[in-house]
Parts: sequence; structure tokens; C-alpha cells
Amino acid sequence: APWLHADHQTILRAWAVKDFAPNCPLYVQILKPENKFHVKFADHVVCEEEFKYAMLALNCVCPGTSTLITLLIHSSRGQEGGACSADQWHRTYRRCSANEVHHIRLEESKFFGEYQGKSFTFASFHAHKKYGVCLIGVRRLDTTNILLNPGPCHIMGGSDTCFYINISKEENSAFVRGQREPSWGGAGGNARGVHQTIYHGLTRLPVHSIIASMGQDQMGGANTLALPAMGDSAEERRHSIAPVLELVDGVNPTFDLLGDQSEDEGGDEGKEESDRDESAHWWVKGYPLNSPYIGSSPALCHLLQEKMPFCCLRMDKSCHHIPFEDARSYGFKNKLIIVSAESAGNGLYNFIVPLRAYYRPRKELNPIVLLLEAM
Repeated sequence: APWLHADHQTILRAWAVKDFAPNCPLYVQILKPENKFHVKFADHVVCEEEFKYAMLALNCVCPGTSTLITLLIHSSRGQEGGACSADQWHRTYRRCSANEVHHIRLEESKFFGEYQGKSFTFASFHAHKKYGVCLIGVRRLDTTNILLNPGPCHIMGGSDTCFYINISKEENSAFVRGQREPSWGGAGGNARGVHQTIYHGLTRLPVHSIIASMGQDQMGGANTLALPAMGDSAEERRHSIAPVLELVDGVNPTFDLLGDQSEDEGGDEGKEESDRDESAHWWVKGYPLNSPYIGSSPALCHLLQEKMPFCCLRMDKSCHHIPFEDARSYGFKNKLIIVSAESAGNGLYNFIVPLRAYYRPRKELNPIVLLLEAM
């Protein structure tokens, strides 16, 4: 098979590089997950099939996730077609494609330096409000794990590495500190004539981030990122946004994110409740008994208490357990997820597990149907 030959060549090259330069950081891209075992010595290994199926699974939960991630990991100037399109979404898509993920130490950052000792939620909200950048995660100095949206319980430290989405990294951005000209009664002006600080961010680039453009204001024909006016009355607050605290409330700092969902245990009365109670004993939360290949990570997910016979897995043929011969006869309440593949490869494990993750309510699980050319 072509993919087998390609992986063999990649493995041999990786071995040669490791032998010739053992201290050189090694990044390896492999096609099939079962071959990751042979290059486990590499610093970073990306498996194409694992990544592809994981992205498809995320798309089933949140449509468009794969497009978002693809755009974030590719460099773009936001000028690839669509400039003269009549459709607004084409122009928006073109500008958004220039955003990338960057990182910087908090104590060295103008974007986030002032939020040392504040909660992650507070820093993310106000950094976006002030500079138009989107803080998505942090990494502590003493760990290699990146915490994505750790929430209000995470307190920002000076040695934290901040990961954020923007059109350019902060080091390549030009900041010009200026003063807003006093305006007396003009449309959109400051009625009190208060001087406000503004930042001309990212002036070396031809286009601005669509995230930052939400805070742009026209000042003498130049695009700027203006700080919002601070009103004295509570009526000037946007009622759709709740107050963002600098520190989490110390009375109840924990959040029950790992417990069973309330809809799993009860709620609706009548037939739906009885059906749920009747089928609840079929399901347990645990780890798959068999790993599809060496190196696959165990994941806590929803499982059947008893293994289903192989004959019951064929939806196009009836057996003495299940008399149905098509999907419609099963009367599934949730929409089907259909996977069309040449064969049931090991990579499908990375598609099924996220869709059966333990934190997803049982009543929201979708049946997964595999359309395979060969068993």
C-alpha cells in the first residue's frame, strides 16, 4: 500500500536523523497511527489519520471546528480572494483567515502584563476589550501542559506563557500611544470632552484582525483601537455581559464539571423518564477494554455493560437478537452520524471516542453508522 511505503520511509529517515544528531529536536508526521510506536523517540509526532478523524468528530459536535483550526495553523495575509465579493461572509472570512495563534510570557507582554494576579477570565475579557486579542490558554512554567480556557480559578502569574489569537504576534505590533481629541456634542463623541488613551495596534500590517475590528473607531481616517468610554451610570453597561470578576469568589471556588449531568438522572416525567430509567443500566462510564494499537491513549467514555454480539452490529442483516434490516426500523431518537470509509481502520478509534466522551449526556449521544467498502 502507498501509505505503508510512505510511513516506512519516514520511519527510516527519523531513525537516521536521530542517529546523526541525537540532540536535534525531531518533528515527525506519520500517516497511520499504528506506526507511531516506531518513532516514539521523536519530540513531537503528528499522525495524519488520528488528526483527521479527531477533527471530523469535533465537527459533529460543533460544525466548522476543522475549518477554524485549519485557518489558525496556516499563515495568511488575509488577502486570498474574496476582496471584491458582494457577500459579506466572503469578506469576513477573508479577513479572519489572517488570524493565528501566538504565545508570549505574561511579564513581557503589553497585552497581558497588567493582569498579573488576576483571574484568567478577567484577563481574557479585558485584553480583548482593550486590544482586540483573544486569550485562549496558558502554560505554567513548571509544566508542559497547555491549559485551554482554565476559567476563573486560574490566577495569572508573571511566568505564565499566554496563548492568544491575533493577526500578528505582539512583538511585531507597533503601539502608538495617543490622546483622543476633545469633542463637544458631536455624534459618537465624548460629551464630557474626556481625554481617552488609544492604541494604534498592528500598524505595520495591511489588514486588521476581524476580532480587533469590533473595537475600531475612525479617527481622522486612521484605524485605531479605542478604549471604550467609562460611564458613571449602570445603564451604560451592556446588559448581555455579566460582570467579570478579578478573582473567583472564595466561598465556592469549585465547579462540578465532571459529575453526572442532571438530565441523565431524571427530569422529564412520563414515558421519556421511564425509558431512560429502563436503559440506564445498559450504560457505564469506563475505559475501552482493548486498545486498537500501541500508544493509543485510554479515554473515559460511555460503554455498554455487556459486549454486543458481532452479528448485532450489522444493520443491513437481521439476526436472532435483532430482526431489523435497515436504520429506520431501529427508531433512533437522535440523528445518525454516518462515516463512509474504505475499511474500519485503527484511526476510527479517534473518531468514536470523542463522540462517546464521559462528559456528554447520554440522551445527546448520536448513533454512529459505518459505511465500509470492506469489513
